[in-house]
Amino acid sequence: MAKRRSPEPISVIEDRLLRASVALGDNLDSISMPELAAAAQIAVGTLYRIAPSKIALAALLDARAQAQFDRHVFAPFPARLSLEERFRLMWSRLAEFSLQEADIAAYLARKPMAPDSAFIKASAIFARDGAATGVLKTLSGEELAAIVWGPLSALLRNHACSVESLQQLEQAAWDGLRRI
Repeated sequence: MAKRRSPEPISVIEDRLLRASVALGDNLDSISMPELAAAAQIAVGTLYRIAPSKIALAALLDARAQAQFDRHVFAPFPARLSLEERFRLMWSRLAEFSLQEADIAAYLARKPMAPDSAFIKASAIFARDGAATGVLKTLSGEELAAIVWGPLSALLRNHACSVESLQQLEQAAWDGLRRI
């Protein structure tokens, strides 16, 4: 008797749904559930078990995209980095994610950033550390995040991200944060 293969983990299916949704344009109002299921190569019934409505699907897709972003950008930082080294490492992770996962990064760039997001929280800590050392201007986490994420998200929304544009933007963001 042949051994039955175990089903795919739900996380794999959810990632396929995210990629399929983004590939189809990520405006769920213009995508039918059967169309999305076909693009994700899953049965429609499986899709409805995972997300019984478009509202549930939108929440799932947002959470999956944000989780991928957070895992990549906020992986542990080495101890004892200078403020500038922390910024450069965080920026390099943002740039890598933006280039490697361009569709998901652009998807996130079209969404408002939640005030309790990991990016805002990390920005607040970075801003506090920068102000305490006198290296950075006095900024709130939201202001610092806007200086960093705002221009980057504009590039992503316009599909204008390149290695060169990211390098130029990195220096402009750092210059915008520093107390001169």
